[in-house]
Amino acid sequence: MPGSLALVFAVAGLVLARRDPRRLLPGVLLGLAATSLVAWLVGSVLELGAALAGLDEGARNLAGGLLMLAVPLVAGVALGVALVINGMTMLRRERRSLGNTLSLLVGVAMLGVLVVGVLAVRVGWLQLAVVLLLLIAPVAYIGSGFAAYLGWSLVYARLARRAATPAAVVVLGSGLVGGKVPPLLAQRVALGVEVQSTQHTPVLVLSGGQGADEPRSEGEAMAEYARELGAPSERMLVESASTTTEANLALSRTLLAESGVEGPVLAVSNDYHAFRAATLLRKLGIDGHAIGARTARYYLPSALLREFVALLRDHRVLNVTVLGILMLPVVAFVVFSLGRLLGGI
Repeated sequence: MPGSLALVFAVAGLVLARRDPRRLLPGVLLGLAATSLVAWLVGSVLELGAALAGLDEGARNLAGGLLMLAVPLVAGVALGVALVINGMTMLRRERRSLGNTLSLLVGVAMLGVLVVGVLAVRVGWLQLAVVLLLLIAPVAYIGSGFAAYLGWSLVYARLARRAATPAAVVVLGSGLVGGKVPPLLAQRVALGVEVQSTQHTPVLVLSGGQGADEPRSEGEAMAEYARELGAPSERMLVESASTTTEANLALSRTLLAESGVEGPVLAVSNDYHAFRAATLLRKLGIDGHAIGARTARYYLPSALLREFVALLRDHRVLNVTVLGILMLPVVAFVVFSLGRLLGGI
């Protein structure tokens, strides 16, 4: 059965990816295909090993159950420790903000839940243990979605760079520091200028508005930096009103249309942000893809978590609905337990 499911999920994922890779669903389906295939292979190996060892069906089921419990437990501990270490690095190297501390917060939360779970079993807190077990479904939904996001964004990055030559390159803004282009944004501009030069793209759009703490618009600062890198002013447009990624893309489309530029665009951001930019291109009905400039490795975990949260927010109706359904057993058990507790007082 898992082998058949793997084939069905794989075919569906590949078909959807061929139609439009700028969404997460192909990654989810291919992730389910990989999971089903691994489950089938593990089951087959266990069955073969049990047969060779002469174990009965009960022993085989016990071995399989212990393996299914041990693998995610070890993986959870390893991931939690890695995220905490990365979070400490972020605190040393970057300014302190909620976005920059996401990896630390998630790592501490993961390890905390595991510790509480072990204590609940050892001490005999049955009700807390049941709540944690019921939380596996919503946590698995978020975790599998994040895994699919990571895997598919890597695949999409390769697909996007093979796309046809665009009619325009749109560099997406981020923040300025003292009115100047900081290293993170400089990488985006440099990649945009490089693509325009190597692919002979007619127009380079520098897109970004002026924040409350910025002396000028990001678009103007980016255009100045692009000229320093050798980009010709006559093949450059500046969009200086947007304050979000979606606005970057929508206002850049309007600017290109007013300038008579038609055809697919190539949005340029940083690697952790490129896939979400691609999903917004699809949402806005803009033909084109998104690519990303490389980012320091230590910065990626928090940045990827931040982008995944933004992706969940972009599809809030679906995610709130699914999580609401998955949380119903948890809420029902808590209400039932409180009812019994209050009734016994």
